[in-house]
Amino acid sequence: MKKILFPTDFSETANNALIYALKMADSQKATLFVLHAYEMPVISATANPVMVQDVYKSIELSNFENFKDQVPFIRDIAKENNLDHVPMNFILEEGFLNSILKKRVEEEEIDLVVMGTNGNSGWDRKLLGSNTINAINSLKAPVLSVPHDAVFNGINSIAFSTLFNTSDKIVLDKLVKIAKGYDATIKCIHVVEDVDSIKQEVVDSWLEHYKGNPITFAIVEGKEVEKEIFTFLDKENIDLLVSVKRNRSFLDKLFTSSMTKKLSYHTHVPIIAFHEE
Repeated sequence: MKKILFPTDFSETANNALIYALKMADSQKATLFVLHAYEMPVISATANPVMVQDVYKSIELSNFENFKDQVPFIRDIAKENNLDHVPMNFILEEGFLNSILKKRVEEEEIDLVVMGTNGNSGWDRKLLGSNTINAINSLKAPVLSVPHDAVFNGINSIAFSTLFNTSDKIVLDKLVKIAKGYDATIKCIHVVEDVDSIKQEVVDSWLEHYKGNPITFAIVEGKEVEKEIFTFLDKENIDLLVSVKRNRSFLDKLFTSSMTKKLSYHTHVPIIAFHEE
């Protein structure tokens, strides 16, 4: 990973995610692109054109001044965490965030997007904000979601939920490179209702393929995939969860459905969502 994109609204949640973005960039020897997007208000078509132009100019100037004032704070956060050596590019752009993200990911050939997500202050609220959900669903690059309560203490253990599909190997190969940057262990988990239905030759081929790499495999029997995965997070002291966004998957339930009180306990674990290839 050589280019990481970090959209920010300069909030406390975003500043917390910034540390993850900087740490990730540092471990991968990557450049961090810090993006702030803003939207113009919709003004009635009957309004005076000169007035409209003045309003837009005023908003653009205000956003530019705010962005200029925030850049030193971002650099201070990097310096406080001994990460001021990480190269950063700053981008201010007008428009809808998701559209800008898509454009920048393609134009800059971004390898990873890091986004902060709000805390889960009510059991009936979604775990992730709509911006993160839209990014996961529409961007080609993987998205790292950093919950508000997450605290970066290094990455020693990474969980990867897999179906043992061939396409999962593409993601796991990329994950191996990330893990080596942290000297971390990847713990693959496959949840299935009946363990006896697993073809041993498939598991053996994966073991052989990743022989010599810091990877372990766990086959867990259970009917509720998300429940078993979260139990695994606790048991194995996971620092980062990685999953693949498929047509219907664990990620769909996690990112779009209401969370129960039990699942909300895990809002401190960052998640990387890759698209199935």
